[in-house]
Amino acid sequence: MTDTFVKELLQGMLLLFLHPLFYGFILVAFLIGLKRVKRERKEFKVRVHPVIDNLIFSLLPGILIGLIGSVIFVTAGITLPLGMIALIGVVYLALGLTFKTRFMNPAYAVSLSAVVGLLLPKFQLGISFVDRWIVDVQKTPLDSLAVIIGVLLIQEGILVIWKGADRTSPRLFKGKRGHYIGAHEATRFWIVPQFLVLPVGSIPVVDWWPLFPMGAVGFSFFLVPFAIGYRQLVTHTLPEEAIKHLGRQVLLLGFIVTGIAAVGHFYNLPLLIAIAIAAGLAGRELITLVTSQRDDTRPSHFVPRDQGVMILSVVPGTPAAKMGLKIGEVIVKVNGVTLSQETSLYRALQINAAYCKLEVLNLNGEIRFVQGSLYQNEHHQLGVLLVHDVVDRNAAVGN
Repeated sequence: MTDTFVKELLQGMLLLFLHPLFYGFILVAFLIGLKRVKRERKEFKVRVHPVIDNLIFSLLPGILIGLIGSVIFVTAGITLPLGMIALIGVVYLALGLTFKTRFMNPAYAVSLSAVVGLLLPKFQLGISFVDRWIVDVQKTPLDSLAVIIGVLLIQEGILVIWKGADRTSPRLFKGKRGHYIGAHEATRFWIVPQFLVLPVGSIPVVDWWPLFPMGAVGFSFFLVPFAIGYRQLVTHTLPEEAIKHLGRQVLLLGFIVTGIAAVGHFYNLPLLIAIAIAAGLAGRELITLVTSQRDDTRPSHFVPRDQGVMILSVVPGTPAAKMGLKIGEVIVKVNGVTLSQETSLYRALQINAAYCKLEVLNLNGEIRFVQGSLYQNEHHQLGVLLVHDVVDRNAAVGN
C-alpha cells in the first residue's frame, strides 16, 4: 500500500512539468531578474546580484514550502475540480498583464477566481471540455478556496520572513527635498507547487494517471503550480527590519483567513466562507497600502551625511564583502582620511591602490576597524554602493 501511495505521489509530481503555467512562472522569474540587473547597471554601473539568483530564489524555497503546505491540503482533503484549476491559471495570466509582481499572488488570483465562480452564469459553448470546466467552476466548494487562500498567505508570510530580506536590490531616487536618497527593493516571485486532490471524473482516466480511493470515491493527486509575487520598497529603515515586519503581518492574516474558513466549514456557515475569501483579498491589499504609506511618511534612512558615507549595498565577492561591511554601516575614515561624501571615499582609496584601512560605524553605533586588499584596475574597487545622483522617484517606484 505504501509503495502504491508513493508511486502515485511521484506520478502526480511529474504532472507539474506538463502544466504550461509552471514554465510561464519560470519565465516571469527570469524576466524579473533581467530587469533588476538592467536597472542596477543603469544606476550603479555594476550588477549587484546575477539573474540566476531570481530563478534559484523562486524555485528552491518555494518548492520546499509548497510541499509542506501540500501535507495540509491532502490531509484536510481539500479538493478542486480541474475547471477551477484552469480558471486560476487564466486569472494568473490576466494579473500578469498588469506587469505588477505583487499582483501575481494567490490572495488575488484565487480570490478573484472565487468571485468569477459565484458570478459565472450557466451557459455552454459547445466545446465539451470547456463546458465541463464551466460546470466545475460553478460547483467548486468555496470553503476549499478559502482554505487555499489562507494557507498560501501563511506560506507567503513564512517565505517573506525567511527569504524576503536576502539579497535585496539597492535603489536611488529623488526625495521630497530634491536630494537623492537610497532605498532597498525586495522583489520576489516564488513558485510554490501544491498537491491538491481531484475527484475522479475531473480528467480522463488513463493508465498513467495516479488514482487512489478515499472511502467509496476515487481521487487523484495533482501538483498544481501557484506563484507568490511580492514586492516591497524600503526607504525609512534597514531592509531586513521592514521586510520581516510585513512578513509577520501577512502570516497573521493567513492564520485569520484559515481560521474563519475552518469555522465556516465546520458549522456550515457560507457567510463566514465569503468573509474569509474577501478578507484574504482586501487584507493583503491593505497590508501593501499601509506599508507603502508608512514608508512614504517616515524620514529616509539612506541619505548623504555630513560626516562619513553610509553603505547602501555591498557587491558580493568584492573586498568590502570579504571585510564584512554591512548595509547601513557608515564608513568614517579611509586610510586615515575623514570622509564627507562619495568622491572623498574614492580619493582616499587612491592613497594606497592595493590596500585600505577603514574606520566604520557599525549598526550599533560603535566604531570598528577593518582592513583588506583591493583589486587593481577594477570598477568599484572596494565594492560598496553609495547614494548618488541618478534617477527620479517615479522611475524607482513605478515597477
